[in-house]
Amino acid sequence: MVVVLSRAELLRNGISGSALSRRVAAGALHRVLPAVYSTTPPSYEDRCRAVLVWKPHAVLSHDTAAWWWGLLSNEPHLVHATVPPSASYRGPTWCVLHRRDITTVVYRETLPLVTAEQCFVDVATTLNEDALERFVDHALTRRMRWRAVARACDAVRVMHGVPAVREQLRRACPRTLSEPERLVARALARRNFPLEINGEVGPYYGDLVDRRGRVIVEIDGREFHIDAYTFTQDRIRQNHLILDGWLVLRYSAATAMARTDEVVEQIITEVRRRRKARA
Repeated sequence: MVVVLSRAELLRNGISGSALSRRVAAGALHRVLPAVYSTTPPSYEDRCRAVLVWKPHAVLSHDTAAWWWGLLSNEPHLVHATVPPSASYRGPTWCVLHRRDITTVVYRETLPLVTAEQCFVDVATTLNEDALERFVDHALTRRMRWRAVARACDAVRVMHGVPAVREQLRRACPRTLSEPERLVARALARRNFPLEINGEVGPYYGDLVDRRGRVIVEIDGREFHIDAYTFTQDRIRQNHLILDGWLVLRYSAATAMARTDEVVEQIITEVRRRRKARA
């Protein structure tokens, strides 16, 4: 078990300053931060704990808090924490401290974090646009409610990052079942032409649905359509929808990924044509 300890704790346990230096030199202790040590080479979690030992008033935030909340699937490269505006520090390049007052702190596995909703505003200042889109879509699909994030934006409306989050919420595409579907849905939203995602049509569901024009867009991944039963059921489903007056546009996942703009242009053209014809 990894233990993260401060220099003061080690001295209180009877380890002298010279003995401490010898243990670090021998690899029995690892210096993580100024006056903070771990008993084994530190993992990302250990570095988070070390930051809180180093700065007792710190709160994990930004990408780090989002990761602890399960909103980011990949472990961040940096440890982000927020400290009071008056704090000062000089630490390693893997640690970023942000200065602001934190009004609400939530504990997860004994660690102080900003709220999950606050993470949306925080990561808007650290992630690029594509990464922020993926973060918002996946987080709203799996764990967070749109209204809860919107209320958090209202509560901290003057913070840097709020405008970007509001724009992301306006164009968010949660509930997409694959990355190609999400890319097409997002591209449509950027054209101010959003379609219903994973919409129910009778006994079936469509990846993207326009009810006014009775158009269904399907993004087909090979892995989901390769067996004989699925192949047959797809044909039965498509025939049923066509006979019921629906236009079904189908694209392979590879095409949707490689030629997103062309796919989106064709979808918009056909949906507009169908809406006009049905009107």
